[in-house]
Amino acid sequence: MSSNVSSNVSSMMTSKAVDREAIHQAVQSTYGQIARTVGKGEEARGCCAPEPRASDYSVEELAAAPKGAYLGEGSGTPVRHAGLKPGETVVDLGAGAGMDSFLAANAVGPSGRVWGFDLTPEMLERARSNAASAGYSNVSFDRADIERLPLPDAAADAVISNCVINLAPDKGAVYREIFRVLKPGARFSVADIVLRGAPERIAAFRSGSTDETWCACVSGALSQDDYLATIRAAGFDDVRIVSERPAMSQPGNDVSAHAVTLTGRKPA
Repeated sequence: MSSNVSSNVSSMMTSKAVDREAIHQAVQSTYGQIARTVGKGEEARGCCAPEPRASDYSVEELAAAPKGAYLGEGSGTPVRHAGLKPGETVVDLGAGAGMDSFLAANAVGPSGRVWGFDLTPEMLERARSNAASAGYSNVSFDRADIERLPLPDAAADAVISNCVINLAPDKGAVYREIFRVLKPGARFSVADIVLRGAPERIAAFRSGSTDETWCACVSGALSQDDYLATIRAAGFDDVRIVSERPAMSQPGNDVSAHAVTLTGRKPA
């Protein structure tokens, strides 16, 4: 990564890192409300959308997870691109009500293990309830800041995440943690939001974001170039976009938001 790109990424992250606690509180408030209400009198509304939309998941994928695990959030289907195998250990960042954790648990089977981490207590309560009601014994859900994971080095074969890293104040820290907890040669599959447009337009859009608008997914997103540079700066190889669609919310003013699924690998 060039020094100019590195400097741009660092300055963008630093400007948001000072609001870390306020952003965390806003995220917990917003997603706590979703956990309490969606599926309990309210429909799954779709990530970044005011009304329900078609799910990224197939009918088969939705049927394979416990009822109540899908809340309409997310920007892709990272498990599809993770290449999970029986017996593997998987970490799910921002597990929510557990949708992707359960799909991962199905893939790795009873000899495998899935750790789901989330910041919002209400989401954890719902995920644990889903796991208990469906009899999942190979998945657990714990509270954690995804910038500081409570896991040892080289603990996982794969890391997945679905439209959550854009909510983190310091995305570089998240990817450094992903790199740390992965075994040599292991991989990640992450669905997230990136921005495309002239750098000055993107900078102007991001400078107007607030703690509340951050939770709409696009305000906390990086430009696609900066996002990819951040991943590579953490040490990953073979970083590629394997799936994409337009995001449900659009910034306008010549800036577009895209839901992308990215994969990468820790060097062996």
